[in-house]
Amino acid sequence: MKANLRTIARLIPILAALWFITGCATADYYRLGQTRDDIDSKMTWYRNAAAFGAVPPGFEPQVNTAYQAYQTAFDAALKQKGNNYNAPTPDNVKQLANCLLSLLGAIPVVP
Repeated sequence: MKANLRTIARLIPILAALWFITGCATADYYRLGQTRDDIDSKMTWYRNAAAFGAVPPGFEPQVNTAYQAYQTAFDAALKQKGNNYNAPTPDNVKQLANCLLSLLGAIPVVP
């Protein structure tokens, strides 16, 4: 019994390291299609909320500017990758997408 516990105790750090390494490796390969889907779903939410008057008006110009910057960078990256949605998302597109998602997440929805 003690031998099994020692074996498990030795394996935990190794498994944690492997999990961390593989988790980091897959993060580098976030695909353009995944990025598009994430943004599209959040923008659909935003547009629906705005249409029902649930978004304070001060957020509209900020969201429009952030979305336009993201969309321009995304379109350029997609064109550069030969319209391949399975290509890795470039860092600049990830950064703009994350900024847009942060902005959308900060919107206080008015009932």
